Amino acid sequence: MEPIPSDKPTLVVIDGVYQQEEQAGSRGDNEVKLHRWLVSFASGCEWYPVGEFAAMDAASAIDRAIEIFGCAADHRAEEIPWDAAPLPRPKPLSQRWHR
Repeated sequence: MEPIPSDKPTLVVIDGVYQQEEQAGSRGDNEVKLHRWLVSFASGCEWYPVGEFAAMDAASAIDRAIEIFGCAADHRAEEIPWDAAPLPRPKPLSQRWHR
């Protein structure tokens, strides 16, 4: 392979790029729509929110939470609108007392 002189501009053509772009743009019938879910776990008679998850459905969000946090007595997921503000997160103990 010969080195390309740096003083001459070169054009690199990649075959199939336009075809790939057209295929990517025409996948409208296979669109994936994600939703935001607040997943809560039950312990006794109390429910505790464990976090927000983006998933296609409530079952997928719950499955992801179980993968991360483990099993619970019961679980539920409530949909959160995308335009809602993020849920407040508790401050770490180190930041609570030092102001």
